[in-house]
Amino acid sequence: MTNHKEDWLLWQLSDSALPTGGFVASSGLESAIHSGNVHDITSLSKFLASSIKNYAHSALPFVSDAYIAAQSVDDEHECYEHLERLDRLYDACTSNNVTKRASKAQGVAMLTLYGKSFADEDDQWNDVVSKFKKEVRKRSVDGHFPVCFGLVARLVGLTLGRTQHLFLFLFARATLSAAVRLNIVGPYYSQRLLTDCQLYVEITLKETSTLRSEDAAQTSPLLDIFQGRHDNLYSRLFNS
Repeated sequence: MTNHKEDWLLWQLSDSALPTGGFVASSGLESAIHSGNVHDITSLSKFLASSIKNYAHSALPFVSDAYIAAQSVDDEHECYEHLERLDRLYDACTSNNVTKRASKAQGVAMLTLYGKSFADEDDQWNDVVSKFKKEVRKRSVDGHFPVCFGLVARLVGLTLGRTQHLFLFLFARATLSAAVRLNIVGPYYSQRLLTDCQLYVEITLKETSTLRSEDAAQTSPLLDIFQGRHDNLYSRLFNS
């Protein structure tokens, strides 16, 4: 793949118009604001840094493993078995139902996106994606977002490094979008914070880019509590 084509795919996959449902979740921010833990720019910046690190340690290893499974396995059935195992492991490692619900919704949206927008009729991986999506609808597997993201990124032709960067960028952008809609920061200053997030992402990737699913861990239990409390809020803007 030429660099220009990969750059184009990056722009396309990072477009806010991409129908993957990333903006329906606040990643625990709404709950953190309600509890008073996030109340100004300083506390929001700390929340972003902690959230990016936590997400990189808990979810990024599954993105990497799903990518590698699609890259290194020639047999579609064997690849599907790898993906199913990763999906079940991610579900077991995710302790709260709010995060699981958001991950499942975004995961199936990612599979649908590939099937309707990127797949060719003679693509050998269509059967893997179709089977995975079918099993999700049958509720035999959950189709979590990190697994689906890693799979689709490999199938469209992104490199692993760019896939990892994109995954964390999208997370940071979606969290800041939630912050704007929750009126904790304005749209212009949120772009400055998003620029600052590059440093958080680069530092975190040095720690997590080589981690695999068996290394996944939560680095901030408090964030997990914020996410799990979302459904108990008296009023809420986001689904999760």
